[in-house]
Amino acid sequence: MAAKQMDFAHIGPETLAGRYLRRFWHPIHRSADLQIGRPVRAKLMGEFFTLWRGESGEAHMVEDACPHRQTALSLGWVAGDNIRCFYHGWEFSGSGQCMAMPAEKKSFEAKVQVRAYAVREYLGLIFAYIGEGDPPAFVRYPELENSSGGVTVHQHPVPCNYFQRIENDLDELHIHFVHAVTADRIGLHEMPEIKVSETPYGIRREGHRSGGGRNVTRIGHFIMPNISMVDLPPSPAHNYWTITASWRVPIDDETMMTFAIRLRPGEAPAHESHRVASPDPMQLTEDILAGRMRVQDIDPKYPGLFNVQDNVAMAGQGRIVDRSKDRLGQSDVGVILIRKLYDRELRALAQGKPTKKWKRPDTKLDFAISEVSAYVDV
Repeated sequence: MAAKQMDFAHIGPETLAGRYLRRFWHPIHRSADLQIGRPVRAKLMGEFFTLWRGESGEAHMVEDACPHRQTALSLGWVAGDNIRCFYHGWEFSGSGQCMAMPAEKKSFEAKVQVRAYAVREYLGLIFAYIGEGDPPAFVRYPELENSSGGVTVHQHPVPCNYFQRIENDLDELHIHFVHAVTADRIGLHEMPEIKVSETPYGIRREGHRSGGGRNVTRIGHFIMPNISMVDLPPSPAHNYWTITASWRVPIDDETMMTFAIRLRPGEAPAHESHRVASPDPMQLTEDILAGRMRVQDIDPKYPGLFNVQDNVAMAGQGRIVDRSKDRLGQSDVGVILIRKLYDRELRALAQGKPTKKWKRPDTKLDFAISEVSAYVDV
């Protein structure tokens, strides 16, 4: 009798998946959205944190509860490079050390700390490490660096468990159905033969097509534990083929946030990064799931169309799904492989055995479209 599959969905600090994910860096906020002197409350894997940018411009992150009376530190204010509690003015540095207690003896300050977390800014995102011990080496993405056109950085919520979003990244076939309006418009109509393989960094996915027009063999790289890098076809949000890296970050068990960096060719309009979808894609998603409208009712030129389409396909399964009921076929080889890898890694963690040391190459990963000048499409 086959062993029961491990629980990938629940990501609290005491769960196996939560412990595993906490071994990696994760984006937690857009750099441009963290203003000097304006602390924010950030949520990652069911935990709350206080994130702020001090007067020096450096970002810091600590646990959200002041150790005095548990008031959220994110409600306080920034004093220099420190965060000061709104309730009684206790002040903490970016390292978590208490620096001031206005109504207490000076000797008490040295005895009080809050937990601080390593943060790093990269390509317009703020990454954090919330696991135990020293953080692992920070992974860079040379595919997105030093582009003449720069990159666009965005984030959007997804109303379902993070693992459903990960599985969607390994599913090449859904483009021809979920995104059929766009795929048909650009001439990407040939069904792919999907091949996947485990790599030193995760999974390499190929969607083989015979060619002709825009029916290219798309290549995707899934970097463990939750990063997708793909050749992204044109959509209402951008009118060119490009490369995008997307982090599928759990907010809690039933919601997640996508943080994405998209390579922008030099020919892309300079104002592109300011394009905001209106109405809110999440509102359209909820309206569709509630039966108040259909996906087909959305204007094909709506810039948030891809997000809504994916959200509906994934959240339409339920917030968390009993995967034992799935009937997988030959087109699901990517889904089968990612479940196998997660199952293997979580079992090793449960048994106190070493997990795989994932490592991507320092050089650029290969894609079907390798030159920025070739990205412009329509």
